[in-house]
Amino acid sequence: MMRKITADIIFPIDSAPVTNKTLILDDDGLVLGLSDSSQFLEGDVEKFNGALVPGFINTHCHLELSHLKDRFAEKTGLGEFLLNVTKQREEKAEIIQLAIEAAEKEMITNGIVAVGDISNGPDSFRQKSKRNLHYHTFIELLSLNPENAAVAVQRGNALVDTAKSFGLQVSLAPHAPYSASPLLLQMISRHCYEAGMPTSIHMLESNDENEFYIQGSGIYRKLYRELNIPIKFFEPTGKTSLESTLPYINKELKTLLVHNTIATVWDIDWAEDVHPNLFWCLCPNANLYIEDRLPDIPLIMQHVQYLTIGTDSLSSNHQLSVLAELKTIQHKFPEIKTEELLRWATLYGAKFLGIEDRFGSFERGKRPGVNLIENYDSENLRLANTSIKKLL
Repeated sequence: MMRKITADIIFPIDSAPVTNKTLILDDDGLVLGLSDSSQFLEGDVEKFNGALVPGFINTHCHLELSHLKDRFAEKTGLGEFLLNVTKQREEKAEIIQLAIEAAEKEMITNGIVAVGDISNGPDSFRQKSKRNLHYHTFIELLSLNPENAAVAVQRGNALVDTAKSFGLQVSLAPHAPYSASPLLLQMISRHCYEAGMPTSIHMLESNDENEFYIQGSGIYRKLYRELNIPIKFFEPTGKTSLESTLPYINKELKTLLVHNTIATVWDIDWAEDVHPNLFWCLCPNANLYIEDRLPDIPLIMQHVQYLTIGTDSLSSNHQLSVLAELKTIQHKFPEIKTEELLRWATLYGAKFLGIEDRFGSFERGKRPGVNLIENYDSENLRLANTSIKKLL
């Protein structure tokens, strides 16, 4: 049996959008091709109003923080947010598990098929092992003190082994420039290079990040004081956080830079020259939730090869919806075309996770999932007022 699906417009992603075409799949969702709708009898084709797109790839999420939904006030700044997460993330195991299950169901309903997920512990492993979605788990490590780097990696390797015992795809990742020493970055890079796996790091989230590295002052020094963690060993580099961090990450690794809120042309061009395997992840709704600002996305897209989309966690977002992220971007930057946004949300995310042979486009031989963007404005090519319906 074959399934034939058509809509007002289809976004294959690997080629230009098409109309008057029908997507042909087998019963298991394997793409067999796109054909002219005129060859089929009307009753043989499922017809929908809207746009057909492949399943979405969420390259940055913190599933284990799902129980923190609606806990924190918005627009308080990154320092206050990090302090709140650190102090309030502990909860009863059953509450955490129920929140993780609900968050996963939300992602599935919102047409997400694959996730790059941050883990600081094993809380999400059992749910991920059910294979409802494709996951790549990034074991996040923190240690600004180089003397603690080996202990942090040892702990990370133990979590990697636990994740693998659940059958999960997993690799190590540093948390952020302000929480990872050069030695830790080098050790993580070595681990990922030897395993042939990607890594991820929060980057250029606020001006305070650069202040910490250039002058040694600001909210991050205050944050460490609040947490009673001494950092007398830390010496400012006089350079930006990006300059101070990226050279220690192996340039052969596919590396996701997450948030990029304050990225400048200089930052972007320098980073792309230094590291040829960068992917720049945008989490606009989390940016607005925490700091009420967005990156200069039109500028970034002009200077980088790959952009991807993340939802961040329910501690910093009202929903886990890639479409909601795309709508926010297009509302703020109406010059960005839907076709471009969808490429970030599908194929480029799949490339980062190394799953582009199965996901990311309606190419023959893939099983990417099928989403319907309902109420899509095919005349003006806009995402405003749309909703998502998972078809396959």
